Amino acid sequence: MSEAAIRAALARVPDPELAESIIDLGLVAAVACDPGRWQVTLIPTSATCPMADALLEDAQAALAAIAPADVTVSVQMDWDTPWSPDRMAPALRQRLGWA
Repeated sequence: MSEAAIRAALARVPDPELAESIIDLGLVAAVACDPGRWQVTLIPTSATCPMADALLEDAQAALAAIAPADVTVSVQMDWDTPWSPDRMAPALRQRLGWA
């Protein structure tokens, strides 16, 4: 599997509050696709994101559904990297009035 396939799976994961793709919202900070291990780092929209656990669980489930049996999937939250609307896909930013 490629990083593009992992990102495509994550694109189908909606943010629990906004119902928008976590990819389009810019919540996916990093994807590492190594033999036997996929590691994804998400960033929350706020330092007190109440839905962080749900985001982690949903992303983990989406990746587990496509991961080969010999691949370990790890999804973690980076609480130190701040999120801003600049991370959003341009079309979503415009649609939500952030442009």
